[in-house]
Amino acid sequence: EKLRLYRKGYISIETLEKILSKFAPNYTVSQLCDKRLITPIKRGKWYINNESTEYIDPYIVWSLYMGDAPYMFGGLAVYNSYSLSTQVPEWYTILNTSISWERRIGSVKLIFTRQRESFFYGGEMRKQGEYSYTIMSPERAFIEMLKEKKKFSTLPYGIDREKLISLARENASKTINTTIQQICSSIK
Repeated sequence: EKLRLYRKGYISIETLEKILSKFAPNYTVSQLCDKRLITPIKRGKWYINNESTEYIDPYIVWSLYMGDAPYMFGGLAVYNSYSLSTQVPEWYTILNTSISWERRIGSVKLIFTRQRESFFYGGEMRKQGEYSYTIMSPERAFIEMLKEKKKFSTLPYGIDREKLISLARENASKTINTTIQQICSSIK
């Protein structure tokens, strides 16, 4: 009842412990997990409130899971959101510096892919309510698509030409830079 009244989709361990101590001192966090009232995002830190009617956003789930560690959301879901791909993603890709595995957190399917520190350029911080997350910019996603050998004859809609050239010049390989120059030179 109290979790339903709390309404928020994500609940910190501190808030959960306050609710338990005040309204249900006979229950533990583990028991709430066993009863599927909450789902752990990161044990001892964040949980999904299964009694909430709020939409559970995969971006926020992954952001809460990663905490302060360097990460960036990428892959097929990002390519699709920028109309660089027409494939519909089932899994969300989290690029990070520490872990590499596949994991389900509630109904969210996540692929964690480990990358070097130098990989994390061209990210944008997005804010949604009280939560924020890092996602590839459209230009960074375009560079990544070129690395994956996707062919483009023109610059897709929504890609800033100057930002793309600057980002590629500073961070991408000579081959990618040449490809971007060829695509951008066809645009006048």
